[in-house]
Amino acid sequence: MDNYSGKIEYRIEAPFFIIKLSDPGRLNSLAGNDYLYLAQLLEKADEDDCVYFTVLQSSGRFFSSGADYLSIGKAQETNKSEPELNKWLSNFVSRNVYVTDMFTRHRKILICCLNGPAIGLSAALCALCDIVYSMNENVYLLFPFASLGLVTEGATSVTLPLKLGNNATYQALMFNEPIKYDKLKGSVITKNYGLNDTEKFNTAVMDELRQKTNHLYLPSILGIKKLLMINIRDQLERANAVEVNDALKCWVKGEPQKRFKELSLKQRKHKL
Repeated sequence: MDNYSGKIEYRIEAPFFIIKLSDPGRLNSLAGNDYLYLAQLLEKADEDDCVYFTVLQSSGRFFSSGADYLSIGKAQETNKSEPELNKWLSNFVSRNVYVTDMFTRHRKILICCLNGPAIGLSAALCALCDIVYSMNENVYLLFPFASLGLVTEGATSVTLPLKLGNNATYQALMFNEPIKYDKLKGSVITKNYGLNDTEKFNTAVMDELRQKTNHLYLPSILGIKKLLMINIRDQLERANAVEVNDALKCWVKGEPQKRFKELSLKQRKHKL
């Protein structure tokens, strides 16, 4: 298991497995290999019998600005003679299926400490978490799929209607609108800590989690999650498969690559 870029750290403080995005200078943007490493860490947490909670933390002012668009350009330039279908099967489909699958199948309680905005696939992974805490009211989720020539990913075609309702989901996805705190509270976000310092926020969440869990019979928690997920896991897995196959057609046509390149050349404004 290789941490290719050093953007992600982890530590185990049983019963917690804590994963931290640690590249605040680039707004915790993630390349394809970073997402793979994140998924591998979830698998590691799942296999550890001492772990009952997997906690996602971040650093700086953004949770994650999503895909590192510079890495998209590098993938496009690699093996130029390779057919586009083959290239994006390996650079997009297999990766997204695996990453989303690790989140949807994760047996431990997934907790997201949302310190700031989350974009794209990173936002989709937040929506797959069981519990989301926000640092303050300045957080938002943005799914710029339509702006990038893509379709939904990370099972958002299920999670967003389920948590936000159909009409709010249509509005956010069709018109590339950020989903702000007032719509997230009570649907995606369970508690707002009202803080302005990410490290203090991360510490406050962990302190409260330790207090809340010290009297619980932890195997019961995993049993409860298993039962709660019975009704929606099949939907999530089906959505994951359909989403990546539909998105593959977009990559083969070349529209997302063109738009990511425009972002890298500052010819297109990123709606952050």
